[in-house]
Amino acid sequence: AKEAVVDRRFFREVAADTLSDAVFARYLRIEYGFVDTAAAVLGYAVAKAPSFRERRRLALNLHGLVTDQEQFFVAAFERVVAERDERQGLPPEGASRPLHELFLRAARTEGYEEILACLLGAEWLYLTWCSEAHRTPSARPAIRDWVALHAGGDFAEGVAWVRAELDRRGPTLSAERQGELAALFEQALAAEIP
Repeated sequence: AKEAVVDRRFFREVAADTLSDAVFARYLRIEYGFVDTAAAVLGYAVAKAPSFRERRRLALNLHGLVTDQEQFFVAAFERVVAERDERQGLPPEGASRPLHELFLRAARTEGYEEILACLLGAEWLYLTWCSEAHRTPSARPAIRDWVALHAGGDFAEGVAWVRAELDRRGPTLSAERQGELAALFEQALAAEIP
């Protein structure tokens, strides 16, 4: 399964440091456009969490998204996007639209565990990609920093927490709901893979 995740052109070019600057600049705009969606989804997860313990942990993830990741995008845009009017996120369109729609639909209409399943699909994928790419850091600071941001530290801890939370709560759910979680996880993976 790991090979299916990392055997994508985008990942291969990031890992080999052959991704063009123009493609990375566009990717940054697409990804930055998703930051707002992810913040909204985490807000729903905070509201739907079963107790303060879970709300506190999710709020820390949300804080990291709107601080560390926001700062990364500001710095990356300075490095790779020449035009000031291009230093902003792109709205969901084309290949990015299904991920936005899946996350927002799950956040608005589903429960806490379903939101976590979507988050885990997307974040686990990034952790997997970037952990591999981190072995051979890019010579370009923006790409190197993007990989490092998703290869360890707070991001990896957040992924581990979401996974542990699903592992803890999943067995208490009905078989039907467990199947729904698995389907959402797979849908998030499919929507996230470029």
